[in-house]
Amino acid sequence: MSPRSEKRGPGRTAVDRDASTVVAKSLITRALRRANTYHLLHGQPGIVALVVPEADADIYVDVAHSMLKRSLKPFHPDDFEVVRWTGKPPKAGFRSEDEALKALLPKTERIFGIACRTDDIPSLFRNVADAIIEVDSVDLRALQGVFGAILGHVPAKHDLAPVVGAPLHLLGAAIKSGRNPGWALRRLRGFTTAASEPTPQKSLSGPSLSDLHGYGEAAAWGHALAIDIADYRAGKITWADVDRGIVLSGPPGVGKTIYARALANTCSVRIFVHSLARWQSKGYLSDLIKAMRAAFDEAKKNAPCILFLDELDAFGDREQLSGHNENYCREVINALLECLDGAESREGVVVVGATNLLHKIDAAILRPGRLDKHIRVPLPDTAARIGILRHYLGDAFPETALSDIAGRLEGATGAAIEQLVRNARRSARAARRALLVEDVVASLPERIRLSEAAFRRASVHEAGHAVVGHVLREETGSVPTAARLFREVLPDGSGGRTDFDHELGADRTRAFYLAQITTLLAGLAAEEVVFGNHGGGGGGGDQSDLHVATVLAASMETSLGLGQSLTYRSSNRPAEIMASVRADPELRRRVGARLEDRFRRARDIVGGHRPALDWIASALRDSGRVTTEDIESALTRSAIPADRSHSPDLLKAASTIGIPDGK
Repeated sequence: MSPRSEKRGPGRTAVDRDASTVVAKSLITRALRRANTYHLLHGQPGIVALVVPEADADIYVDVAHSMLKRSLKPFHPDDFEVVRWTGKPPKAGFRSEDEALKALLPKTERIFGIACRTDDIPSLFRNVADAIIEVDSVDLRALQGVFGAILGHVPAKHDLAPVVGAPLHLLGAAIKSGRNPGWALRRLRGFTTAASEPTPQKSLSGPSLSDLHGYGEAAAWGHALAIDIADYRAGKITWADVDRGIVLSGPPGVGKTIYARALANTCSVRIFVHSLARWQSKGYLSDLIKAMRAAFDEAKKNAPCILFLDELDAFGDREQLSGHNENYCREVINALLECLDGAESREGVVVVGATNLLHKIDAAILRPGRLDKHIRVPLPDTAARIGILRHYLGDAFPETALSDIAGRLEGATGAAIEQLVRNARRSARAARRALLVEDVVASLPERIRLSEAAFRRASVHEAGHAVVGHVLREETGSVPTAARLFREVLPDGSGGRTDFDHELGADRTRAFYLAQITTLLAGLAAEEVVFGNHGGGGGGGDQSDLHVATVLAASMETSLGLGQSLTYRSSNRPAEIMASVRADPELRRRVGARLEDRFRRARDIVGGHRPALDWIASALRDSGRVTTEDIESALTRSAIPADRSHSPDLLKAASTIGIPDGK
C-alpha cells in the first residue's frame, strides 16, 4: 500500500508525552504491586478488578488495554480482555453480568475489570478475582513523577499541593511536552478551579467530545479549549490566551466533521461549516472571496464560535501552483490568509480545518497565529472501535459481543462502523423485531483471510517501505512512523500500510522526488529480494504505489522541470499527467526507465539492510504493528555495509542481537 504522509514533531510518541497516560500507568502499576498481582504485566495469567474515579474510567480502560497488550507482545498480543462495568445489566445477549462473565472466562486467563464502584463488580468476578484494588487518586508522588517525566522539572511540594487529586484528563490538558513547568502548573490550577464550577448545559444537538471515542490528543485539546472559552467568557483570560486554530488530518471517514460538531457542543458554542467548494459555487473569483469574507464576518458576529473549514487542502499550495489558474488560486489563498490573520480580526472565532492531505496545504496557512496546531486523527484501535459500537448501539449488547465485533473491524473508520450499525438496524426493522447481535454480525463487511504465503509477502512489502523510508528520510523529509499488517482484509483491501510523517517545507529538488519514488517502489523491491519475484500488491488503484510513483516520475518530465527538458507540458494534476503518459510513447519510455532505475535503487537498499528487513517483517507478522522506534532500532542494530549485507558471518552476528537472518 502507498505510504501515507502526515506531520508530527520530533521526540517521543504522542502516548509517551500524554500526562494522563503516564499517571494512569504509574497508578495501575502501583496498585498491582500493592496487591502482589504485578505478574499480570509480565504475561502471566491473572484476573484483577480496578476501582477508578468515574471521570477517568475511559482513560483507565485504554491504558489497561495498552499495558496488557504490550506485556504480551509479540507472542499473544490479543490473549486478554479489559471489561468495564457501569452497574447496568446487559439488555441483550446475557441476562446478567455474571452470565456474560461465564462466557468470557474460558476464552482468556488474563482479565482487567474496570469499575467506578465496588458494587458494580459482578459477584462471580469477585469470587474468581486474584484481587480487587482501589486505584489511588492522583497524589503528590504521582504529580512529581509526571512533571519530571514530561517537563523535566519538579515544582516544590507546596506548589503542587493545591492540585493533588486532579482528574487525569485535566493533567493531560495542562502538562504538555515543551511547556514551561510554572505555566503548566498555573493552567492545572485554573482547570481544577473551572472543573469545580457548574458546567453549562449543552445547547446544541448531537454528541459532545465525551461521547466520542478514539480521538486521543484531539479530544484532550478540545476539552482544554472548552475551559479556555469558559474563562474567556467570564473575563478571566483574553482571546490572545486561547488556541485559535487547529488542523485535523487523517484518512477519509475517521470523523473530522463529527469531531468539529462535538467540539462546538462541548464548548457550548455555535458552529459554522464551510469549504472552498461552497464558496466557489457563488460564481466568479470576486464572488468567492466575498462569500469567504462574509463567512468569517458571520462567525465574528456570533463569537465565541467554531468555524469549520472542510477539505482545507483544496486551497492548494502556492509553491506548487502552475498553469492558467495560477493567479486565481494565489488570490484565493491570499484572501484566506487575510481572513485568518490576527487575533483581533477574528476574536472569538476558533477555526478548525480538516484535510486528508496535510502536505498539500500552503505552509503559510499553518504558521503561528493562523492554523498552527496540527493533530492527526488515526483509524480507531480496538478499544476505540468498541466505544464507537457502544455509542451507536447503546447498552443493547454485552462487552464481550462488542469486543468480538470490533476485532473483525480492523482498519474500519468511525463512519464505516456507523454505516454498519445502520445496516443492522435496517435488517432488524425488515424482520419486525428488536436488533440482535446476529444482525450486526451479518452486516460486517466480507473479509478474506490471507494465506500464509500472502501474509508473509505483505509483511515483507510493508517492511520494505519502512526500511527504505527510514534510510532515505533526509532526502524525502519524511519519516516512517508505523507499519501495520492485517491478517484479514476486505476483498479490495490491502494487507497492510506504512504511515509517514511529512516535513512541511521540504526542499523539493530532483533528489527529493527520486527518493519519494524509491520509497514507493520499496515494497515491491523487498518482495523481489526475499522471494525472487513480486506480486501485484503495489498496483491496482489510483492511490497504489505504482500509480503514485508513475505520476511523480512523469511530473518530473511534464510539469516540474526536473527531467530532460524545462518545457512545461501539463499541470501537476494526476489525471492530466497520466493523459500525457498515455499519449506520448517517448514520455512513457523515459518514465519507465526512471521507474526501473528507482526500483533497482530500492532493491539495493533493501538488500543492504536485509537483517533489519527480516526482523521488521517478522515483528509485523507477530504483532501486526511496528513503531518508528522499532524501525530505527532494527536498522541501527543491522548497520551493515550494503556490499557485505549477505555475508554469512555478519548475518550470524546479527541474529545474536535479535535480528533474524531471513532463512
